[in-house]
Amino acid sequence: MQTTCSACGEELPPDAPRGLCPACLFQLDEPSLNGPSANSASAPASPASSTRRFGDYELLDETARGGMGIVYRARQVSLDRIVVVKMILFGSLASAEQVRRFRIEASAAGSLQHPNIVTVHEVGLHEGQHFMVMDYVDGPNLSRLVQDQPLSAKKAASYLKTIAEAVQFAHDRGILHRDLKPSNVLIGSDERDSG
Repeated sequence: MQTTCSACGEELPPDAPRGLCPACLFQLDEPSLNGPSANSASAPASPASSTRRFGDYELLDETARGGMGIVYRARQVSLDRIVVVKMILFGSLASAEQVRRFRIEASAAGSLQHPNIVTVHEVGLHEGQHFMVMDYVDGPNLSRLVQDQPLSAKKAASYLKTIAEAVQFAHDRGILHRDLKPSNVLIGSDERDSG
């Protein structure tokens, strides 16, 4: 059983088709991202090798990858702003259940308007790829923030209060975050250096 991507060498998820990681598979199945000269017979480029166009967005770099999605920092061309574009890992090869779960996540997140919950701006389908567009948070996630040293008790309590209030806001609206963990808590750059 192949454990690394044949194109870029990344570790493969257990259900990876064609021996390719999701980013390389995405490039292979969505040739329009790489321009008119790309085709499925050529090997995909490294996921971070260049800026790629995806509808109104220029995908700048991959920022995260999870069990269901891949997240890119992107520039929305029409508004000249930095956003996050999240896509289903296996693009057009995603199962109906993966698409259903992605759409439920997008709908739930999009219904929440709270200062400490990332805003969803757009949900759509572009050339067979389901995606959602959210605010970009310029700063580390909580896991990275504490990886070198623990937070002070005052700062940890402050973050915990903010997180609990945001989670309670979602719960009050019938929404349960099913993957709440330090790597999914984003800390804006303005908060990182305070207190």
